[in-house]
Amino acid sequence: MSETIGKCLGIPIRIHDDRKIVCCDDLEFPCGWKEGDGYFLVRLYEGVICVGWVNGNHEMNIEFRGSDPDNLIREVTRQDFVDKPHAAYIAAEIMLAYRCLVDGSEYVQR
Repeated sequence: MSETIGKCLGIPIRIHDDRKIVCCDDLEFPCGWKEGDGYFLVRLYEGVICVGWVNGNHEMNIEFRGSDPDNLIREVTRQDFVDKPHAAYIAAEIMLAYRCLVDGSEYVQR
């Protein structure tokens, strides 16, 4: 068993040559949302990222706002009303919106 020694935050880590590697580019996943659960709407407004949760009745009853994508992602997932696929999706959208906020380009939700 061969290994490479690397560092993360100054702490030595062992990276085993025989580690499991999962290639994800060709994986396919079914749609993770159940109809009626709700969905997120993301937009840039007045210099901040706005993330609204719209319930199955098409009512937005909570909106998260901020310019720090890490705090937005943590708070959205802390609310615990989203499953893992929703959390991953919204984290990716928040990061895309943040990049547009920083470089001044237009953000359009995917």
